[in-house]
Amino acid sequence: MGKTQKRGRGNGLTVDLLLVAGSAYTTVTSIETKDNYLDAILEGVSKRACNKEIDESELGSLQSIFSKLLAHFNNLEDIFALNHFVEILDVMYGSSRNIINMQILNIATRNGYIHDPATIQLLLEISQSLHDGIDLFNMKDNDNQQPARLISHFVQMVDYGIEMEHHLTFLVECRGAFSNIEELKETLVHSCNCLAIKAMKEAKKHISFVKSCIAFSEVTIPSISASPKQLNLYLETAEVALVCDLVSHSDGLIDSALRCLQTLDLMDGFQILIDVDGILSLIRKLCSLLVMVPGNPEQGAAFIQRAYYPSITPKMRARILCAIISLSATLSQNKLPYHVDNIEILGNDLLFFGDSTYLQDLVSLSEFVLEELCNVIQQEPSQAARGSMALEACNCIASSFKVSPEISPICSKLMETAQLCLSSNNKYLQSTMKLLGERLPSFPAAPSIITR
Repeated sequence: MGKTQKRGRGNGLTVDLLLVAGSAYTTVTSIETKDNYLDAILEGVSKRACNKEIDESELGSLQSIFSKLLAHFNNLEDIFALNHFVEILDVMYGSSRNIINMQILNIATRNGYIHDPATIQLLLEISQSLHDGIDLFNMKDNDNQQPARLISHFVQMVDYGIEMEHHLTFLVECRGAFSNIEELKETLVHSCNCLAIKAMKEAKKHISFVKSCIAFSEVTIPSISASPKQLNLYLETAEVALVCDLVSHSDGLIDSALRCLQTLDLMDGFQILIDVDGILSLIRKLCSLLVMVPGNPEQGAAFIQRAYYPSITPKMRARILCAIISLSATLSQNKLPYHVDNIEILGNDLLFFGDSTYLQDLVSLSEFVLEELCNVIQQEPSQAARGSMALEACNCIASSFKVSPEISPICSKLMETAQLCLSSNNKYLQSTMKLLGERLPSFPAAPSIITR
């Protein structure tokens, strides 16, 4: 579908007269008569538009005709089946063409998934035409956000069914055609990851196809400008790769996520640029993922330190350290609370079963993180925030580690900080004191601070 240029006003049946005829179409009651009447209207418009080309003064009338037709039909296939509809659409241009394209995409995406290959191809061409009409230098402008969302939604609603190779080819084509739409890149990665899971469920013979899907995501993610979105997609794709038994791909994606964290620009002077809570949530997600990721026997538990990231505020850093404490305590258990849904991938509870070096690595890491946690809490300038951080850390430690002579002094120090910073009537303080009273009545001998 090409975009033509205006060639001037011609003679013959005018679009304005056809508009009157189009309005009269809605008053005809016989279905057969209506079909014949509409066919005659569109044939007249087609001859007029294709032979002499409509000018800008007539585009508004033609836009009105098409808008009424689109409002009249509920099914997109019925619209595309109309004689001359597509060829007339092809000679429209400018804002009128963009408006009709958006109406078509809106209809296409409101009735569920799109399965018909011919319809998908036609909608792709319509999307490309709409994309060409977007001001790429002002993509943040509200007028241009709606077309971008419609194109992204269209791509999201495409489903080739069992023809998964065709679906992946479609995603590759969209990546090339709409490289300026940031939102679409996220949609492409989400869609491709879903495609990989779908293929994996079908049969093991699809493993080469799954690798192609993961490779597509690996190539697409770096082109997304927003680092938090990159981080989220790296973690999502790493999880998909892990479930699909592609452990090396998963490791590489986790490494990419960590590099993304290290280059994250969180501050502009004293102003926070991004959603800190969102980043913290992603780091916690990373720690949860590391519970399932098989470690390297040569590295032992050292791989956990990859989850550590020095943050912009003491509060955020303390919460990251708490997440690592929970991760370390979880990995020390004889049986992990959850595993990859793939019996061929061994969890660390089996991979390092009986390995004293691995357990000692976890102990050393925990000791280091606990010391860091106590130090960072004291760096918080706000007294109230410092007290709440101490309580949060104390609850995390008490729920992660068994009672021991090593743990008791740490909790006592944190409680002293909380009591100095908060009112004795603080409910969080009272509930934490009750918890510690239940957990720390005595100090049984234990060679390590790790819960077993």
